Amino acid sequence: MARMATSIWSCIVKASTLIFFAGNVLLLLLIIISGGSDNYPMSRLYLVEGDTSGIPHASNTTRWTYWGACSRSNGRTNCGGSLGPAYPISPVDNFGTKTNVPHKFISNRGSFYYLTRLAFSFFWIALSFIAISFLIYVGAWFSSAVSHVTWILTGVGCLFNIVAVIFQTAAAVMARDAFTDDKRHGKLGAPLLGIAWASVALCLMEFTSLVAGHIVWSRPSKDERNHEKAELPSVKITPTSRSSSTRSVHPFRTFFLGQRNARTYDENLSKQRDAETGYTISSGTTEGANGTESREPATHFAETRGSNISSDHSAASVDRDLESA
Repeated sequence: MARMATSIWSCIVKASTLIFFAGNVLLLLLIIISGGSDNYPMSRLYLVEGDTSGIPHASNTTRWTYWGACSRSNGRTNCGGSLGPAYPISPVDNFGTKTNVPHKFISNRGSFYYLTRLAFSFFWIALSFIAISFLIYVGAWFSSAVSHVTWILTGVGCLFNIVAVIFQTAAAVMARDAFTDDKRHGKLGAPLLGIAWASVALCLMEFTSLVAGHIVWSRPSKDERNHEKAELPSVKITPTSRSSSTRSVHPFRTFFLGQRNARTYDENLSKQRDAETGYTISSGTTEGANGTESREPATHFAETRGSNISSDHSAASVDRDLESA
């Protein structure tokens, strides 16, 4: 039952993550192609709208899209041939004049220029990383290496996506305030900014789904844990195993020691072997003619105790005979 619930939850997480990836890629594509077409609904997507009447080379109302400044006529956005990449929200740079331009566009020209140009680049980077993550996400179901790559790509893409939306929103709000402070009409493009912030929400949701899926896939079930415990018996370290493991290391150590230390090691090793095989070295032994020590069988504690008990019984029986006599 638990395994079935885990598999169902895993399928839900995988499907939802795929949906989040697909939605995020779609929203980023809508942001990038906004302003590239005059047809509906692309004509409704713009960042900010302002009253530019009286400014040379500008229409009465201008809408700034992702690709540049467009005019508005009959409620529709008309983009001419002045579109280009990294087009800033800056009337000074767009129309090449400072005449009748709101003062904040002149005093904060650098802020408008760099915020919008960086946002343009960051949207492309975010789309590249998230689209690649979307394409290889299915492979993450079968390989942990692909899963780690998906994590990295998604994290980088979400970071650039969030920063791009923050920069673009800040520039649009500053542009609207610049128009309204100069007693001109200023309006934010709610549809395009809503799409941008929806992409941020999908980024956070897909990254959370990746984390949840990784936790579900990497956590072993109860049956797997019991199987691992059954296949891995506990190993108890005994003094004999310790001595054997120590012996396996000592021969390497004797290579670096001198002859004296090596001889001491050989003597200790010989004593340990004799103790295990039932022999002991007598305390009063001397080396023979061939330089070997005399050895005798070791007397076990159980045998000594048994002989002492039998002698005590014999002594007690003799005493009873004497008393009866």
